Amino acid sequence: MKPTENLSRNTEAVAESLAAMIKRELTTFSCYDGYLNPSDPNMITADDRMKLVDWCYDIVDHCKLSRETVASAMEMVDRFLSMLSNSADAALVSDEALIDQSKFQLLTIAALYTSIKINEKVAISSDLFAEMCSHVYTVEEIEDMERTLLIGLSWRCHAPTAHQVGMSILSLLLPYVDIPEVTWGFLMDEMRYLTELAVRDYYFSTQRASTVALAAIFNVINDTSTKERRRRELLGIGAFLSVMMECFNFDHPNQIAAARSRLKSLANPKIGVQEEDGDDKSLDDSIKTFKVSNRSCSQKQKRK
Repeated sequence: MKPTENLSRNTEAVAESLAAMIKRELTTFSCYDGYLNPSDPNMITADDRMKLVDWCYDIVDHCKLSRETVASAMEMVDRFLSMLSNSADAALVSDEALIDQSKFQLLTIAALYTSIKINEKVAISSDLFAEMCSHVYTVEEIEDMERTLLIGLSWRCHAPTAHQVGMSILSLLLPYVDIPEVTWGFLMDEMRYLTELAVRDYYFSTQRASTVALAAIFNVINDTSTKERRRRELLGIGAFLSVMMECFNFDHPNQIAAARSRLKSLANPKIGVQEEDGDDKSLDDSIKTFKVSNRSCSQKQKRK
């Protein structure tokens, strides 16, 4: 399959869809104040969150699911912890998760379980999901947390992801940019990688999905480490992208520039955050370590 076959050529429909996603991120899913306080020694940390994102990536990779499912799961976690809760149970869980690593871990597990059911073509039973978590939490605990999460979010679970927004942007650029298929493939692969990387960083949980998408695309086309020929091909996209920014309600260019800088620091091993090593995915020595179960994910149940 050619890379551009993953892009839509119905520009009118894509433009309407992109405008709708931007509207949703500014209204229904607008919650960008954040929830962590680095000066509070009793609160969970951005590093705790990053370790759980990595564990979620391990789960979906092991089960051959989409990594975008993790982006959806973490968006639910971040929004749940950032917003004013609409129920007493949700408020209590939110408060507890901010100071209790085990509760935060359970909330993230429940969000991933929910995201898989919503976004994937297969379903993983709660029993199998508990087993993949080494039974650190019971089936009942996972299902109860899932209900609390959904009630706290008022059952709003379909926020646009940065990758979805990015693909819409690239679809709109497709008719105006004449570059080889291999370069389109490179652009889409790198954009996907950067949006996946952004999910790991708490900073980007306070940014709009469209801001992350634009930052990723701009960084790919301006990456000085890219081969000279490909770089020349990509640079022509910048002018069209700048025009597009004037047609939609994107963030201010300064906000996008800040996101680009942050994303670049993450992607550059010389100045970015160093990767965690080892297989231990527990948040803390006081919390029982769990890893992806060796039980085959071929036992996933196909949706009927």
